[in-house]
Amino acid sequence: MLRVARFLVAPLLLLAVALGVLALTSKPAQSMAVLSRFAEQPLVIAHRGGKGLWPENSLFAFQRASALGVDMLEMDLHLSSDGELVVIHDHTLERTTDGEGPVAALSLEQLQALDAGYNWSADGGQSYPYRGQGIRIPSFTEVLDSLPGTPKVIEIKVPDVGMEAQLCEALEAHKQRDQVIVGSFYDRSLQLFREHCPGVATSAGPGSVRLLVALNWLGQGRLLSPSYQALQIPEAHGDLVVASTSLLRTAAQRGLNVQLWTINEQPDMRRLLDQGARALITDYPDRALQVLGRSTRISALEN
Repeated sequence: MLRVARFLVAPLLLLAVALGVLALTSKPAQSMAVLSRFAEQPLVIAHRGGKGLWPENSLFAFQRASALGVDMLEMDLHLSSDGELVVIHDHTLERTTDGEGPVAALSLEQLQALDAGYNWSADGGQSYPYRGQGIRIPSFTEVLDSLPGTPKVIEIKVPDVGMEAQLCEALEAHKQRDQVIVGSFYDRSLQLFREHCPGVATSAGPGSVRLLVALNWLGQGRLLSPSYQALQIPEAHGDLVVASTSLLRTAAQRGLNVQLWTINEQPDMRRLLDQGARALITDYPDRALQVLGRSTRISALEN
């Protein structure tokens, strides 16, 4: 028994020393301009421009959401066959346009010939008010040109095709490095983007989220030194509650802006804000603005 105890003491002491060093050297997330401008104000982020209100990921949606008074616009990037960054969520065209097939199979000109308002309906398909209204898939450059002063959350949807460097170049060219938070469900894309664009705010990738959840569960969240500034997570993943009060507290202590998606019902919005969420990513930004007691100006936007 004494031998077993001696055998265990050394590794445990080494582990304790390692944890102590990590605790002493860990640093919270660096503050970034895109977030510091808002101070402690809870943020309303229009998911795909507010896809519950108008055709998603369209310049029309982004302009309307901006006029509504949202804090940030969330959007998704793909690459056209001729190498242009385009703003669309799906890998294929059928759900949101009158086109068919992969986004990557068509050129920018071909993509912009499609009707991006074709399938939007607020009444379950009884009416399609935006068909034939000239709504199209925008290039990322068009969005940057149209809304230069509006902060943006940008998701890289396709890894390993060079989007990371191209995105950085576009932000540099339009002087909007301090206007964005870049995220992805691919850890390698985020790492590559950070290498290309140091100093630009990013969100946690899946691996980073899992690490934070594990450290928090072990009560060791103080050990985390985030390489990112925002934590964009769902409230739950299956039966697992991700956005627990404990996790939100730990994230705040590590300097992270916690942005929850996709929160569409007002009772949930109120509860999660009370719980410590710093931003709501929502299909219905008008509802979130109302919860926060902010003017929506929605009546001024009616057709």
